[in-house]
Amino acid sequence: MAKNINLKKTTTTHPRTGSQLKVADEIYVPFKAAILQSLKGSKGKTFSELTDDVAKIIRQKIPDFKKSIPWYTISIRLDLETRGIVETFTVKGNKMNRLKK
Repeated sequence: MAKNINLKKTTTTHPRTGSQLKVADEIYVPFKAAILQSLKGSKGKTFSELTDDVAKIIRQKIPDFKKSIPWYTISIRLDLETRGIVETFTVKGNKMNRLKK
């Protein structure tokens, strides 16, 4: 199977290290939407809770997705943190994620 080199990609950035990674928009856009949908109206979710929600949403939107859902979830969530959309905070020793106010 030949790879399509003309796919549009979004550059993600890690908020603490500044390292960058390019993710195809066909993956970035649905994962971003799933993360935002999961966190909307939430006071905070652990990474496990967020990943479980995103996995359910992605399996509905992209049933044949075979790559690592947790890996894409953390990569795109970190990018959303860099962009000021999502924040990480700690409650009773647990790292939590929520939409930035």
